[in-house]
Amino acid sequence: MDERTEATVRALLDRHPRGYVQEEAGFTVTKSAAGLFRLLVLSVLADDSAPSPEAVESTKALLARRWDSAPKMARKSPEERAAVLESAGYPEPEKASTRLGEAMAYVAEQYDGNLENLRRDADGERRRLRGLLRRIPGLGDAGYAVFLRDAQVSWPEAGPFLDKHAIHAAERLGLPDTPRELLRDLDRGDGEEMLGRLAGALALTDTRDDYDQIREAVS
Repeated sequence: MDERTEATVRALLDRHPRGYVQEEAGFTVTKSAAGLFRLLVLSVLADDSAPSPEAVESTKALLARRWDSAPKMARKSPEERAAVLESAGYPEPEKASTRLGEAMAYVAEQYDGNLENLRRDADGERRRLRGLLRRIPGLGDAGYAVFLRDAQVSWPEAGPFLDKHAIHAAERLGLPDTPRELLRDLDRGDGEEMLGRLAGALALTDTRDDYDQIREAVS
């Protein structure tokens, strides 16, 4: 990559090194069943690829109840889930509770509660993995983008992927604005894992309007 691109990437990762979900929701996305479950909960509740404060707070509230697996979440009644969502300020909590229940029941039944089994079934094929994710009920377009953006750090075959906020930030900062073009630049360095972290940093830069700080660091 050229010097300016390298400096911009470094500035982005220096400012936002932990990924979107960890910075916004406070938990790490890992390949464990628990880590992927937490990401799925946020993804189902997401109203945008940059989830609203209500979606983030509702995810935290649900996890604070120690409903820490897909089977546990699925076993809770719709009323129990809705009550937690309502207390956290989530709009239309009954509908969201239904979506969560459907998603968690599906993952519990199809993948024994562990999305690593979904990854195993995809057998390294990007298109199949994405297709299997699309089958999870309750996971809309926004949630799909949230999940792919953060999962690709641990699941490189899920990428390359940039959500709309990351694309917008890349355009404004003079970086390639398609995932494959950006990956071609990064492949001279660390490739897919760096792209996953960079996608989160770009999305955070856009949602927090950190452009001036990034440009100042580059200059």
